Amino acid sequence: MTNYLSIIVAAALVNNVALVQLLGVSSLFFPNSRLQNALELALLNFIVLFAASVINLLLFKFILLPLELAFLKLIVFVATSACITTLVLNRIKLKFPLSMRQQKLAFYLTGGNSAVIGVSIINSVSTLSISQSVAYSLGAAIGFSGLLIAFAALRLRLDTADVPAPFRGTAIQLVSAGIVAMLLLGFAGLV
Repeated sequence: MTNYLSIIVAAALVNNVALVQLLGVSSLFFPNSRLQNALELALLNFIVLFAASVINLLLFKFILLPLELAFLKLIVFVATSACITTLVLNRIKLKFPLSMRQQKLAFYLTGGNSAVIGVSIINSVSTLSISQSVAYSLGAAIGFSGLLIAFAALRLRLDTADVPAPFRGTAIQLVSAGIVAMLLLGFAGLV
């Protein structure tokens, strides 16, 4: 049990897909005017990233590898991620039509997010067992979603902060991302 918890914490903090492995970084800087929108986007990314990486892992291990079709993994991973995103978005349209109208582009881009595809590729070349890869996927989804929320809150806070003129806007966000990336790498000795 502690091994799986260690894998989850390491994936969420030390090997964070966005700031350490640089997958899906553009999602961190997606402008959200409200924290509620960021929470919705983070939840969608969590669901899609976790579900797609687990399903892609199973497809790779039990279908592509035995049939010697591993060279098709990128196409299969993208198609699977897009299908999962479409299924989730259909549910969102029914339950939360206002959210769908407000963040339509961000929601649709989740299926092709490089973090979603990247975690699937990392799992496919990993030496971890299937259950350990599922734990890694869970940790990666938690870490990525947490950063989406944290950076949305940071943007809201920076809008009212007294930031020097050359650092306003994207510059201070990139500096902040660099500081957070160094902070996350500081957890490397703990896990």
